[in-house]
Amino acid sequence: MDLRRDYLNGISSDTLYMGGGTPSVLQPAVIEQIISYARKTFGLKTDAEITLEANPNNLNEEYIKQLADTSVNRLSIGIQSFFDENLNVLGRIHTGKQALDCMEWLNKHHFSAISVDLMYGYPLLIENQWKKNLETVKAVNHLSCYSLSLEPDSNLYKQIKDKLYPPPDEEEVISHYQILTNFAKNNDFIHYETSNFCKSGHFSKHNLAYWQDEIYIGLGPSAHSFNRFHRQWNKADIYKYITQIQAICNAEQWELKGKNTIFEQEILTPTMRVNEYIMTSLRTIWGCDLQYIKNCFGDFFYAKLYRKLKTINSQLYKLEDNKLILSEKGNLLADAIASDLFFEEEGHRGDKEDWLG
Repeated sequence: MDLRRDYLNGISSDTLYMGGGTPSVLQPAVIEQIISYARKTFGLKTDAEITLEANPNNLNEEYIKQLADTSVNRLSIGIQSFFDENLNVLGRIHTGKQALDCMEWLNKHHFSAISVDLMYGYPLLIENQWKKNLETVKAVNHLSCYSLSLEPDSNLYKQIKDKLYPPPDEEEVISHYQILTNFAKNNDFIHYETSNFCKSGHFSKHNLAYWQDEIYIGLGPSAHSFNRFHRQWNKADIYKYITQIQAICNAEQWELKGKNTIFEQEILTPTMRVNEYIMTSLRTIWGCDLQYIKNCFGDFFYAKLYRKLKTINSQLYKLEDNKLILSEKGNLLADAIASDLFFEEEGHRGDKEDWLG
């Protein structure tokens, strides 16, 4: 935090998200120390949304009780499923009972905001299990539901390749998605982003910053930062990251070159910026603000985007107050539509360099 304290240029932060790993291995008192230092360093607002990410196997009732007394006001729980056979396919190390116990403890200790991650579209998930998973979490105020994305280096990818599991079926994935959207409508969830649903007033403020072109800073291994001019990503290897941080601090010199770098940086061109904004904003119910594109990037992108829209099936979107918003059918094709609207880079693609914090 000390090394990066100037990155936000004095802008006070209204969200803090502790995740991308397992921060719940830390004691609540240590978590409170981190939050307190973030308040001092980055002007974290008193009413900030402060989220802690956790998995059911890292939580117990006493921990949740202690956590409720800290400044953490939102928990994001990676449940994925309440069925052991589903969790085995996904390679998760918690059990269905641990997930159910976790939900019971959260309700008992009245945590103010709870988000649950569920997954669908993976091998052997049957329709009734998916419906039961959704019914089990209908009392929470935020849901993140993701279709399985197979990564070539994942165990599941190898197991499917070795025919231990059948590959995901596209029709089943669409069916699961339709069950999800119907569930959301029937239980007062707002479908505000392709994979995210919430009760009124419980949007994820932190994720909205990503989707609406706000600046943010990421601290820790692999964390990303963005200030509209460049993107930075910290070194992924935790041991190298710690060693390099220590070397910088011990040398009392924050402009070391060569090996003592903690992140890489990519300069963003206007084309890269526009494409990223199109991709993220189209996934939300607020859509892509064409006036914002005109104001921030100029008439060239604004006019050309309107011309590109003529190539898209009009049933997949609507234009409302100069905002491009996808229909429910369009939501299923959000990434493909964004790709069709992308601009080709006419200049350089941006320089990648090694940098210090």
